[in-house]
Amino acid sequence: MIDMKEFWGMMNVLDNADDVAIFVVSGRDGNILYCNHLVTVLTNAHAGSHVSQVWDMEDYQKANTRCNEGGTYRYLVEQSPFGKRRNVTVSKVVWSRGILAYSFVITAHVDDEEEAERDRIFSILGKDYRHIFLMDMMKGEVTTLLKPEAGGEGHYRAVYYHPVRFDEWKKELINEHAHPDDSEQLLHFLEPLEVRDQLSKGDYSFQYRRRQGDEFRWTELRFRRLSELNGRVVCTERDVQGETLVSGRERENEIILSSLSNVYRSIYLLDLQTKQYVTVKADTLLFGIPGEGSVDGLLEIVSEFIPDEGQRRDLNSAFSAEALAEAFSGDAENVVREYHSAISEGESWMSVNAFRPPYMQGMEDKCVLSFMDITEHKRVEEERNEKNIIIDILSSRYTCVYFVNLLDGSFHSIQVPQKYRYIEKQFATVDEAMTHYAKAYVLEQYRDIFLNNISTREIREQSDDGVFREYIYRTVEDQWIRLLIYTLNENGRPGVILLFEDNTDRMVQREMSLMYNAALLADYDYMFEYDPDIDQIYTLLFDGERLVRENSLDCGMHTERFKDLVPIHPDDLLMLVNACSQESLDETFAAGKTVSHMFLRRMTPEGYRLYMYGLHFYEDMGRRRVLIMARDSEREWI
Repeated sequence: MIDMKEFWGMMNVLDNADDVAIFVVSGRDGNILYCNHLVTVLTNAHAGSHVSQVWDMEDYQKANTRCNEGGTYRYLVEQSPFGKRRNVTVSKVVWSRGILAYSFVITAHVDDEEEAERDRIFSILGKDYRHIFLMDMMKGEVTTLLKPEAGGEGHYRAVYYHPVRFDEWKKELINEHAHPDDSEQLLHFLEPLEVRDQLSKGDYSFQYRRRQGDEFRWTELRFRRLSELNGRVVCTERDVQGETLVSGRERENEIILSSLSNVYRSIYLLDLQTKQYVTVKADTLLFGIPGEGSVDGLLEIVSEFIPDEGQRRDLNSAFSAEALAEAFSGDAENVVREYHSAISEGESWMSVNAFRPPYMQGMEDKCVLSFMDITEHKRVEEERNEKNIIIDILSSRYTCVYFVNLLDGSFHSIQVPQKYRYIEKQFATVDEAMTHYAKAYVLEQYRDIFLNNISTREIREQSDDGVFREYIYRTVEDQWIRLLIYTLNENGRPGVILLFEDNTDRMVQREMSLMYNAALLADYDYMFEYDPDIDQIYTLLFDGERLVRENSLDCGMHTERFKDLVPIHPDDLLMLVNACSQESLDETFAAGKTVSHMFLRRMTPEGYRLYMYGLHFYEDMGRRRVLIMARDSEREWI
């Protein structure tokens, strides 16, 4: 920092200099404390004038900030009130009476290697940009080569040969210049790894809204590598506000196509407000769709190539303009469906994908709709499920793996713990083996469910439902086991692969179902579990940690014995029975309801009291259940 006394001795020399401009500005109010004769002659400023009469305020404030961060700060301006290509040196000064000030010394610039490099860049790119930045991504530094002209007297273009950190440049761009709604997008676009990855594919560009005066205008940043720069990157910024109105659809299509893979058979741009579309990439051989028209018309043509009626309805429902607008107004980034198609002979598939377009001007209420033939992908996927699934199976996550031939029930182990090895030698069919396993290792209340789901009869009946199912059960050793069943059909021989995985850690806080809430269960007077498939009722006990079955009532809910055993007023009992009827269960699960409440009178030693019953409907191991919880309604809730 220069002391004012040291500075005072130089003023006589500088006051009469005709090639050096100097002015000192108060850091408190921006008024000029001193300027030499050259400054007064060229700008008509003098001590007491505001610095804005001499220098651009934006540049003045930025230079002061750089000076405060690193002491003396030097840069170069291409045009200024004191001539072209001038060096600027900014230093802190302690003026009389302790006033902190900033001195600006402007001198003639001598051509050097950095300037020659800048001129080479300008000769390649030109100067028709608002900003040009030179970036060293390895060092994480940004040098501003060109900035826009400021209006009014003393307009100039600035060149900063002293670079700033990339993170600092990005922070300033986002916080001070970008529209607040674009901040999240810019954070992603300007992530260094994202920039490097995109540059590996060629030029990288995107658009955002930049503040210019009192308005925001659409601006494009484009990153590119130049062979002359030894690996460094040039970033240019230009105003593209309204440009799409001039170049129209061609520019939109160019940007959309440059951001997509060429695997899409056809691509369309949908306007979700007007419900119209235009063609980005046509594929008349696939659909024969007009170049533009209504979204409903587009979907009607596409649906003709989907033979399944249900899939046709799904296409028109999921990809209507209203449905897509609702999806994108939330958190959805895309909407994807796969459908059977009749485009080619034999079985074929197509994928329909709607997603947000590249972030740019004019795309706010639009989306991209694409179609792709995925028949080969489906074939490969199916082949992997049938032939290469062993790669997954042999993963160390599984404790036991069996292959089962569904034609005769025979099985053999692929991977098995030592204690289970005798099972394969002792039993000929999987039904015999799993019956033994269930009696020896599966906890009693899970035994029937386990045997039903793993029987060859049950698996054959459900083989058309998909290639994968799973069940969770508990063992007598207090372990939770996850059973996965993969259905295979190779060369006409149906089979399954059974995988057993230790699931104890995931189930440590749960007993009967993921739906149980221990904090609430502790406050009920009576609890029951009802299994509608076998019409069986169990009494439940909450021990403070787990919900466990105490015993079975040994009667169904729809039996006369149940009516005799349950101490509910006869006039009220019908409500409970009807709530657990097959018809009510079908309606409840179809509607997605999980809890319902009712008040019933229950017998107590003092007579009948009103109890609140809560019925919780849920699924456990693929089977429907009802948790029945009763509480004295006249007892204050905790």
